[in-house]
Amino acid sequence: MLLGSLMEYATNPKSYNFSAADMLFTHLPNICTVYLSILVCKKWAKPLKVLPLLIGLCIAYICSFFNWFFTAYYIRPLINANGAALGQIDYFHFGITVLWVFVRYAVFGFGYYYASETIEHERKLRLIEKEKHEAEYAFLRAQINPHFLNNTLNFFFAKSLPLSPELADGILTLSEIMRYSLEMDKDDRLTLIEEEIAHINNVIKINQLRFNNKLEIDFNINGNTSSVKVIPLILITIVENILKHGNCTEKTHPVKIALNINDNDIQLKTWNLKKNGPKELSSGIGMENIQKRLSNHYKNQFSININETELDYNLELTLPYNKVINHQEKPTSPDHLSFMQHFQLAQIKPQPYTS
Repeated sequence: MLLGSLMEYATNPKSYNFSAADMLFTHLPNICTVYLSILVCKKWAKPLKVLPLLIGLCIAYICSFFNWFFTAYYIRPLINANGAALGQIDYFHFGITVLWVFVRYAVFGFGYYYASETIEHERKLRLIEKEKHEAEYAFLRAQINPHFLNNTLNFFFAKSLPLSPELADGILTLSEIMRYSLEMDKDDRLTLIEEEIAHINNVIKINQLRFNNKLEIDFNINGNTSSVKVIPLILITIVENILKHGNCTEKTHPVKIALNINDNDIQLKTWNLKKNGPKELSSGIGMENIQKRLSNHYKNQFSININETELDYNLELTLPYNKVINHQEKPTSPDHLSFMQHFQLAQIKPQPYTS
């Protein structure tokens, strides 16, 4: 409104007469143009939809045309307006004039929209950066817990060794499980599949101790595992789901876990009966998390197929083959219970079912 009044004053300063009604009603169509342009941009500029955006601008121009027509020929004669009185309407020239005014004020609408979007984008970036720093600080603070856990396991292992080799071996296995889980970053970096297999064996072993070696699990590995890498904690999550929801004590129908590695891909196939009786509460986050991580890392180069009935559960996972050249051993954690390896303990291994 102020801009329009200044332009009118600059055009004819001697005859210019300030009028609040003239300022309001004369520039009301321009105000409508600005806000209609903002509305059209909010609807179809992000994400950009060219055809709806153009149609929206045409509708906004038509609204501006009728606003100006009504204002010029029905309102301005009733108020003390600046400028000469309008004569007989020429729709073509009137439309061209309105188009020029529309373009001029639509630019204000576009500018406001994109300026506000830029400010909002910067605000979100700052918020994300702040959350990232807070997460990093929280992670650093949480590092006290793994240190405490490993130190405690050291103490329990040393105290239990003279009393029960089986208990000491269970603590050693638990320490290996916790060390591997805590060492794995959450950015989907690759790990040697041999380490993942060792982790799976440790999880099966600790569950055998829990269930007094009554679990019937066939875990078979075919192919060369040397220097092959996968993203961590994918295979183990599938195995943990079997241990949680599957019937793992049926001698005639043992759990089947087959890991096949060839030059083209890595395949994990599992089969298990379902548990009878009440089901354990489950959020389903485990499998959902697996699929998200696989999608983020392998894009569309993997496949996962699940066949589930009322009695059994069958899963097939195929991953691309990644082989590392000139692999260097990953440094171990300073809290790794390496001193335990000096003790000779009777190893308790899962007893697979054999027909």
